[in-house]
Amino acid sequence: MAAGAIRWKSYFNWVLSLYAKRPVGDDLRYLLWISLYQISFMQKAPYHVVNEVVSYAKQGKGKRTANFVNAILRQYLRDRDALHGAETSRLAADDLSIQHSFPEWITERWIKRFGRQKTIDLLTILNKTPEFALRVNEKKISVEEAAGQLEGDGIGITMGALSPTALHVKKLTPVLQHRLFQQGVVTVQDEMSQLVGLSVGPQTGDRVLDACAGSGTKTHHIKDIAAHVSIVSMDREAGRLGLVRNEGNRVLGDAFRPPFKEESFDAILVDAPCSSLGIIRKHPEIKWHRRAKDIGVLGDSQAKLLEALWRILKKGGRMIYSVCSFEPEETTDVIERFGGSVKFTLENPMPFLFNKEYLLSLPHETGMDGFFIAKLRKL
Repeated sequence: MAAGAIRWKSYFNWVLSLYAKRPVGDDLRYLLWISLYQISFMQKAPYHVVNEVVSYAKQGKGKRTANFVNAILRQYLRDRDALHGAETSRLAADDLSIQHSFPEWITERWIKRFGRQKTIDLLTILNKTPEFALRVNEKKISVEEAAGQLEGDGIGITMGALSPTALHVKKLTPVLQHRLFQQGVVTVQDEMSQLVGLSVGPQTGDRVLDACAGSGTKTHHIKDIAAHVSIVSMDREAGRLGLVRNEGNRVLGDAFRPPFKEESFDAILVDAPCSSLGIIRKHPEIKWHRRAKDIGVLGDSQAKLLEALWRILKKGGRMIYSVCSFEPEETTDVIERFGGSVKFTLENPMPFLFNKEYLLSLPHETGMDGFFIAKLRKL
């Protein structure tokens, strides 16, 4: 519910601007966001929501505030259909930023790139409540058997769309309590993230670097795929690195200044810091934290990151570059710029899925997170 209120806060602030004749303090604003979200998007009787919130406001803030809350919510209920349908002169019919609760700079950027209708499709899917993805460790159990056990215990699942090891569930809590999760047979991992690990294609004898390991999601995946591969997990934040289950092979270090000799690794995974605009569906707060200038700045940083790590990749080795973004400055532009200074060939990162030089997932086309994966072979 809190995530939903954050997702729609721009629209709710617009609603409050219509009815509130005086400034609304933060505490009261947050309460109204939650209330408006329940009325608009949850299967709960609106009059119950209003009664509960007004009673809460009266106990905590007094009768005057309770009356104010009551007036706002009841007026919204009267106007709700008109507001949602944009049938009012106070909301321009073409103002996608208000209708879909996105910063104006993002909607303008996407309209310019995709056109109006495809932008509406994109905003719509990014506002949907996300499902959760699981990764099945096929060394321990088949995907079909895992699905059968979960369904047999009352957990609804659907099969993954692209990753052969993915299952989707709508509710995560029952999974976290299930024996398959407790035994490490299934783990929580986004389907696009699973494709990154698969694209590494670890081979016997490989020495692999997870250069921006974070808490180790992709390290753990690679180890599950090929247990005997030597993989080093590096991150510059000790707290996150401490969560990586890779004892003896964890390095506290900066990927911009990697503490390794030249040509040390057969494969390097660069899951680079990025704008994360591709995962707004799961993390709606991202759209309020980012600014237009961030995209170019991050693209420059990503190009420098590849350059810094290139020297420690063996000749003939492969570098997998991935970001949870679909913006050109962070994806294809980075690869094109990088090709101006070093020699590599682009290889299909997932030949079992398609015949392309890289994967670019646009949410309104794939129905999944926005993501980019490229595989560079060093010449």
